[in-house]
Amino acid sequence: REMSTHLSGSFYFITREGTREMSTRKRASSKGAADKGKSEASVSLLHGSAPDPKNLADVMKVMPKDKFEIRLGFAFWTAFRVWLSTFAGLYMTVVAPWYLLPFAWIFYGTAATGLFVVAHDCAHQSFSKNRTLNEIVGTICMMPLMFPYNSWEVTHNNHHAHSNNLDRDHLWRPMTKEEVAKMSSVQKFISYYMFGPLFFESSIIHHAYHFLVPVLSKKNPTGTRRSVAMATLGGIITIWALSQVGPLWKTFLVPFLIFEFWLSTFTYFHHRHPRGVGWKTGEDWDKVYGSLFATVHMAFPSWVEFLTLDINWHLPHHVSAQIPWYNLRRCTHALMKAYGDRLMEDEFSWELWKETTTQCHVYDKEKGYVPM
Repeated sequence: REMSTHLSGSFYFITREGTREMSTRKRASSKGAADKGKSEASVSLLHGSAPDPKNLADVMKVMPKDKFEIRLGFAFWTAFRVWLSTFAGLYMTVVAPWYLLPFAWIFYGTAATGLFVVAHDCAHQSFSKNRTLNEIVGTICMMPLMFPYNSWEVTHNNHHAHSNNLDRDHLWRPMTKEEVAKMSSVQKFISYYMFGPLFFESSIIHHAYHFLVPVLSKKNPTGTRRSVAMATLGGIITIWALSQVGPLWKTFLVPFLIFEFWLSTFTYFHHRHPRGVGWKTGEDWDKVYGSLFATVHMAFPSWVEFLTLDINWHLPHHVSAQIPWYNLRRCTHALMKAYGDRLMEDEFSWELWKETTTQCHVYDKEKGYVPM
């Protein structure tokens, strides 16, 4: 397929038109044989060294050969480090004076998000090679977050199988013009905020939905029921324990909302962007498009990436979810080298937040994202 590139600030994104056109424009702007050679080398560097992939197997070839290597000792050390950071956040929250409490909450809630990321690797079988061990570790990490491990595994795998497929992907799927036209004023008001400025609060509804998965889905009924029971037990134990060290609004509620904020923010900005991340339907969609070209690499502050185990290094994770978190950076660099400005990347900022949450509600096939 043809591919053209568009440049906006430091952000590169693609639509599927041709490399031939881009190279022609670049050549036309060069002067003389020497300038022409420099221009073509520049285009090659920006565009990447690899040809357009025909399937995900082609994409896998450009990443390091040891991308799937599991280091079990390091994985357990990571889990320990995340638990230690979470308890450190709780301690800071309990002892912090009121003027430092917001900083303690942010650290605490962000560190707790790391627990979810450990479970995330477990669900993708990239924590260890033993499925039972993965479920045990993943369930334990999700228990204080009151998240049913197996239920989440069912819904999350659907997202990976159909990323940015407007017909089948449920995660942060934008509305269509036809859907908005049928809405009442109240529905439009609610949808604007749930798809926009308050998108992270809708994550709580998504969270609660997983307690209904054993009823609504036929996939892994025994596992989903077991995970709901363990999440419920974990919630009871966590709330009781935290109530012994301070008021729940301080030790649980606010940090829990920060966890929900990060959980939503990562996925929202990976799959929604004002100048990219298109959604396709039917035969127009394919796995290479959904997994690679319609997923954004979003850079966050280094302390956030440390506490949340590089979950934002998302491109290789969508190419193959079995790549352990500690191999994602190397794989991302390999993808950037191979495909250059055909991939999408940006840096998380307040300006991007405002633009995305106020304008990226409805997806139009011709115009891309448009506000309600």
